[in-house]
Amino acid sequence: MAQDFLGKLLGNPARAKVLRAFSLSPSEVFTLRLIARRSGISTKVAQKEIRMLIDLGILAKGRLTITLKSGRKIVASKQKEPTWQLNPEFKHASAISKFVHEVSPVHHKTIVGTLKRSGRMAAIILSGSFMGDPSRPADLVLAADGYNESRIEHAIRKLEPQLGREIRYALFSTPEFRYRLTIQDRLIRDTLDFPHLVLLDKTRLL
Repeated sequence: MAQDFLGKLLGNPARAKVLRAFSLSPSEVFTLRLIARRSGISTKVAQKEIRMLIDLGILAKGRLTITLKSGRKIVASKQKEPTWQLNPEFKHASAISKFVHEVSPVHHKTIVGTLKRSGRMAAIILSGSFMGDPSRPADLVLAADGYNESRIEHAIRKLEPQLGREIRYALFSTPEFRYRLTIQDRLIRDTLDFPHLVLLDKTRLL
């Protein structure tokens, strides 16, 4: 991130990254490997910061859930590895989450610059979690010309530690994107009919 105010405030960039990841996904349960990847730090460093945040009462042990065919969710009776989540009973949980959101804004130039370096982008649309609505089908909707999907996915995963969250994305070739706009494809409709932000539109259709 261009200027990580949270890291400077805490005097500990690694702790800031871990706290940001948990705060931006308050209902998510993290394994050690997942929080390390999401934060862009080693598992050893992540474990140290998790212990500190547990001592402060900010984090608590998590419980994985299993979704049944009926759609009902139940708590898993056994877990292969420990998990953690933001402690909902911590009295300052909502205040910390709000503060982290306010001091960790989405840097649009960073997103556009990173994606442009991965391919010839024609359209970049922010949706879903970026707009505070994780129920949307994707956080990023992209259109590109002659792209290499693995390069674009690598770029998106590279953005995750900076943004502190998993990024769900939908990628289309520019012709397919134009076609889906024309037929009012459901995914496109579920993006454009709800809060979204167009960061790039070389198609001139948005």
